[in-house]
Amino acid sequence: MMAIRDKIPIHLGLFGHIDSGKTAIADVLSEIISTAGIDAHPQSKERGITIDLGFTSFLIDKYLITLVDGPGHADLIKISASSVEIIDCALIVIDINKGPQVQTGEHLIMIESLKIDKIIVVLNKIDLFSGNVKDEIEKTREFFRSTSFGSDIPIFAISAKDKKGFEELKEGILKIIKSLKINRNVKGDIIIPIDHHFPIKGMGAILTGTVLKGMLKLNQVLEILPIKTSGRVKNIQIFHQNVDSAKAGDRVGINIKGIDLKKVYRGCYATSNPNAFEQCKVIEVKVNNNKLFKPKTSFGTQIHVTIGMFTTTGQIYPYNEMDGKRIQAEVSSKDRGFNAVILFKEKVLIRKENLIILLSRLDLPPTTLRILGSAELLKIHNEPPTFYKYKIKQGIIKNPNHPEGIICTGLAQSAVGAKKIIGKVLEPPFTKILNPFGTKGAVIVGIKDKNRLAKKGDSVFLKELRSFQLKNI
Repeated sequence: MMAIRDKIPIHLGLFGHIDSGKTAIADVLSEIISTAGIDAHPQSKERGITIDLGFTSFLIDKYLITLVDGPGHADLIKISASSVEIIDCALIVIDINKGPQVQTGEHLIMIESLKIDKIIVVLNKIDLFSGNVKDEIEKTREFFRSTSFGSDIPIFAISAKDKKGFEELKEGILKIIKSLKINRNVKGDIIIPIDHHFPIKGMGAILTGTVLKGMLKLNQVLEILPIKTSGRVKNIQIFHQNVDSAKAGDRVGINIKGIDLKKVYRGCYATSNPNAFEQCKVIEVKVNNNKLFKPKTSFGTQIHVTIGMFTTTGQIYPYNEMDGKRIQAEVSSKDRGFNAVILFKEKVLIRKENLIILLSRLDLPPTTLRILGSAELLKIHNEPPTFYKYKIKQGIIKNPNHPEGIICTGLAQSAVGAKKIIGKVLEPPFTKILNPFGTKGAVIVGIKDKNRLAKKGDSVFLKELRSFQLKNI
């Protein structure tokens, strides 16, 4: 039996457009298939496509490589997104006959947004390619030149069908993983995002996932969040081998006594410390929006938010900060980085530390790039915070030459209203409202340049900052 326990765990995500051959590559590389292995989902076999996360592994040198195979289909992008929290580097599969396609770009943006900086590119299906492979490799390098990964990336041409080029690919994978700087946190709380769950007759509930933090041991009690059920760890396996402990980085199957599997779902966490999490409907974030995402982000735009292995919907409210106030804003594709408040449609489980958030617009057509970017958690709110927006009132100069000053109407509707806006600052060339005039809401306004003549009919703008509250949806 292979000494899996002594190997260094590395998680390699497989990404690419549908039918590029990701699962076929995983099939050739894999030596050990997990329970949630290659296209294990019944519908995968029926439809002939990957529709769920698959986990397989192989040994190379001192490493245990776990292949995390996600769907390439546009409609299933959020399932692929759920794998990003657990992977260390990515393998991008491209059909050499078609070149980079829409979901190739979408997966790259997703990977790039979440700071995975090491990738390997595989040009698959050379058995069907009639062109010059070297020329195609150069074209691929040119494509990647425009991304943050650059053109100097490892590219391998293979045929999964004929099993050609895999020795070179394995050497390339080994070289990349040796260059990774991975710091596993084996101390403190146990954090395990659950990716699959199922019963085994005679054993009970089985949960599978990757240990993000901490050291897991037999007989420990874990709480499953957010469903708030707990149980004792009866058995731990790493790719079918029984072990007495597992640490951060290990992919595990856990037999837990005393939990109700009907309540468990992907997006739950197993943890030794429930206080490391919080359920909420309102968070404040700093967004790193990708330069390739073109649609503007308006105040209140509906978005999809992937947190760990769970994707939900909400609305995003961008703002600019001024004197400690959140000023309503709109973000264009030219703007880089912005702060925002996100209101979720349902309560979500938030990990307070090292949280990975992916923002998408899955309502957009799948022929467009729908990954908005990533976000860093700034604060969890109990209620939506106060926002401010500018309300602009337009007045008209009625008499620029009155002995008492420049008379303006339209900024107030009555003498009482006029008194309330005394001292308010006006847009240049005017300065501020000096005094009320008459009984119908007219006011006297100042002008910045005394030598500049105001004319009858000139517009006067009063730009006021008004506070408002978001409705907690």
